[in-house]
Amino acid sequence: MSADALIARYEREKSRALGNAGRRGAGLYYTPGEIADQVLAAALSQAGVRRTARVLDPCAGAGAFLVAAARAGLCDLHGFDLDPGALKVARRALALCGARAELRRADALRFTPRTPADLAISNPPYGHVALQRERRFLARAFPALRGAEIDRYAAFLLRALQLVRPGGVAALLVPDTWMYLSRAGPLRAEVLAQAEVAAIVDLGKPFASAKDTRVQAVVLVRRPAAARATKVSRLGIPLADAPREELVRTARAGWAVYRSGEERALCAAMEAVSVRLADACTVLYGMRTGNNAVHVARREPLAAEVGLVGGEDVVPYALRWRPKTLLQPLPLLPLVRRQQGSARIAVQRIRTNAQVPWARWLEAAPVPPGRVCLDSLSTLSCDGETRLWALLALLQSVALQRYHRLRTTDVNVKPGALRELPVPRALLESPDALAALSRERSRVDELPQAELHALDRRIDACVYGLFGLSAPLVRAAEEGFWAERFPEEMRMLERWMSDPSGKLARMEETA
Repeated sequence: MSADALIARYEREKSRALGNAGRRGAGLYYTPGEIADQVLAAALSQAGVRRTARVLDPCAGAGAFLVAAARAGLCDLHGFDLDPGALKVARRALALCGARAELRRADALRFTPRTPADLAISNPPYGHVALQRERRFLARAFPALRGAEIDRYAAFLLRALQLVRPGGVAALLVPDTWMYLSRAGPLRAEVLAQAEVAAIVDLGKPFASAKDTRVQAVVLVRRPAAARATKVSRLGIPLADAPREELVRTARAGWAVYRSGEERALCAAMEAVSVRLADACTVLYGMRTGNNAVHVARREPLAAEVGLVGGEDVVPYALRWRPKTLLQPLPLLPLVRRQQGSARIAVQRIRTNAQVPWARWLEAAPVPPGRVCLDSLSTLSCDGETRLWALLALLQSVALQRYHRLRTTDVNVKPGALRELPVPRALLESPDALAALSRERSRVDELPQAELHALDRRIDACVYGLFGLSAPLVRAAEEGFWAERFPEEMRMLERWMSDPSGKLARMEETA
């Protein structure tokens, strides 16, 4: 049996013994051997780690990273873990590789070895820290984590920098959410205060037991170290470097680094002529009842009752309502009144794992004034009805779909991300044309699919015009969205961009 097979067998048995709830509670997502190799390769290629380096895995488990290090020719190997059974398997796996390691049962967040490592490499546990006692300890040990939910992996990002020498390297496999979550702003700032970010490598979603978890290899070099731009790659494809000054400038707001040079230029051009969506309308969470079993009935509302709208009801540009009624409304009346009385746009918050490039992650529909949106939706509202219809079309355009996906990899569409979307100033000054197309597109149950798609392309042409994007940037947005469908979709778009009113098309049909 190979070392990788031995490790995989142990981890399958451990997962089965823990059960799904136990594994999630412990934050354990075991590392496939090929992923451990990729994280190590990122550290070796970007940070100049020598073969004689002292290597430490502070969450060694069954030894996947130490085995990867042994395969790469590194021999001064050390590991900590709280699970003695996992460490026993790690020793056997390393022996199969002809290697040895000094392994110790210890809590790496509390135990400090006498000799710092040259390279700390690990897949730390994920998930929120639930125990109050543990949260208090971590908040004292790592002040940057105070004041919010504490993610286990965030503590290990900072701890790994304490476990390596100045100039040493920490390479960790972590969820990429730390780059853009608003609560992680102090964490990003603290990482930059202590280290250079040498590389960020998007590794996709490698965990079968956590299909929504997108992970990255992040390679940090503890100061003192030469200031550097961050090398960025996505699934093995190099992207544009992220300059250190850009990371510093955007540390509080969040990092959007998974972009090529063309994609960076596209986002910059859109931002240059825009205001934030939060400055064009009010963006809020839908209503959280606290207990849907008590407050939500799946039936038509009676005359004096409130109808509810959820994510299941939204299709692009329209509601296909599955009747829901608010029960026992008294404790929720302030939240109900905040929504009632004005038209709104509802934006789905909970998205699927659709893999096709043209999957639309921003899906929105108009909501009548009498209905109340649940927290599976975000809501947009503003004073002008015409502006609201124009924003409905803008949100679902290819341009905004691309911008949103280049801004975050989160599978859920959160209000914080919506608020940062760009709205062209030209739309605020002249919303009528886009609003008219949006109203027409909302006839989803009356028009054939071909006409609906033609309207989508007319809306895209109008939105590109409002942003004033050059032809190369339009092509970059379209190609990134449509992939193999790009040639046919681009031909249709160019037709509408040259004939935005459809006058020539109508003349051709008449002839």
